[in-house]
Amino acid sequence: MTRGLRSFRVRAAVPGITVRLLILAIVWGGAVVLVPFPLWQGVAVVAALVAVALPRSLAAWFGAACLVLGVLLTESDPGRTALAVLLVPAIHVLASVSLEIPISSRVALAVLWPSLARFLVVQLLAQPVVFGVWVLAPSNVDHGIAALAPLAAVALVLGVLLAVRAVRRSDAPRKVPEVQD
Repeated sequence: MTRGLRSFRVRAAVPGITVRLLILAIVWGGAVVLVPFPLWQGVAVVAALVAVALPRSLAAWFGAACLVLGVLLTESDPGRTALAVLLVPAIHVLASVSLEIPISSRVALAVLWPSLARFLVVQLLAQPVVFGVWVLAPSNVDHGIAALAPLAAVALVLGVLLAVRAVRRSDAPRKVPEVQD
């Protein structure tokens, strides 16, 4: 008896390397627009190239950090900030997906829809916040922002404590109710 080859067809699929090349394109484009220093532009692009070859190196996140560095080291501008808020999460999503997809595989586009939907929800929430902070911030925000540092530290500690509590609760053994006859 001979065994036939088993296969299945996917309607819309792209090569696995597409996700990694998108990381390279986004980091390169973001570096050109957001990073004013040629050295850091090169570092960001090299990090993206390393991320294409070795996604487990986490170099894509280093490339995203270079974009943030470029925004922080230049004059504040709402357009540049909004672009950074768009590109950095896009790099994060694509880098996370590229950790799971082999370079030689094919990826069904339907598999990517949940990640795209989450990305769009984050953008729909984050972009108005960026604009609102820009509109509402006083012109001398550099002097008044230091007073918010203790509040931010308290919020961070509370967030970590809540996360630790949630992890402990999820790891705790569950009591199974006994059935009485």
